[in-house]
Amino acid sequence: MTTKISRKLASIIIVTRNREEEVLACLKSVLSMSYPNFEVILVDNGSADNTVSKARSQFPKVKIIEARKNLGANGGKNLGQRKARGEYILFLDSDTIVDKDLLGELIKVAQSDPKIGMVCPKIYYFDKKDIIWYAGASINLITSQAKNVGNHQKDLGQFDQVRETSFAPTAYLVSKTVARRLKGHGKIYFMGYVDSDFGYRVKKAGYKVMFCPKAKLWHRIGQYENSRTIRALGYNLPLRAYYFARNRVVFMKSHAPLINFLIFMVTFFPLMNGYFLYKIIVFGGWKYLRPHLEGIFDGLKYALGGKVENRWT
Repeated sequence: MTTKISRKLASIIIVTRNREEEVLACLKSVLSMSYPNFEVILVDNGSADNTVSKARSQFPKVKIIEARKNLGANGGKNLGQRKARGEYILFLDSDTIVDKDLLGELIKVAQSDPKIGMVCPKIYYFDKKDIIWYAGASINLITSQAKNVGNHQKDLGQFDQVRETSFAPTAYLVSKTVARRLKGHGKIYFMGYVDSDFGYRVKKAGYKVMFCPKAKLWHRIGQYENSRTIRALGYNLPLRAYYFARNRVVFMKSHAPLINFLIFMVTFFPLMNGYFLYKIIVFGGWKYLRPHLEGIFDGLKYALGGKVENRWT
């Protein structure tokens, strides 16, 4: 089994924008992994900091692709996928630190069953190393609410079983066959629900999405900020407020049964947006108000069959 795995080239695609410190730490951890055969592709989405120059000088083995503009999470991943040579592709966010055995453990699960199309690692909070952020996930296809299994729980081995899940935010391994069959990540999303949509499309294509507890990484998000600040809404940039509000509708229209989608639009869409607006006001996140409202408007437009453009890039 070990010999078989060692012959499979894996491509690690990291998309980043203005995360100089984070991505350098991420690359250092990635290049320290024990798996013997992988390439690293860093896609820079038009950073204004020193990401590219420092990555190039500190990590000469990393293949760097410079986009002339911000292509979004989806566009950056698709650009990296076109350059990937590996039999497996690990899509990895740039604000992560990975365990040295992460890649090997993911590939072991991927090779255990030809029907497995995606494998997802266990993810911890960055500031509390043994507190789980993700041990599987699902989205309620009536309310649109996403739930990370095990979130905020101390890891005591209670989620140490390989099992099916729906998708993974932040990091996931797919075979080259699956990535090509899906033709990359959905073009409409830009950011927000990019990973969710990809995971659900993997399942619709007839493949399994699996959670691998032995593959571990740490996500640069604090437990406190993820529950007690506006970051709990997924917002840390105005453009994220726009895409999260809009793409919630895009995702539900794409994946929820029609009756579910109608219930969502009539009932839960207004309720959820009322809650989000309340939280924006409570947290004092006024810079998120306009993009959130624009996202609501464009979401309604998309639900009614209209075409939407990316207002924020």
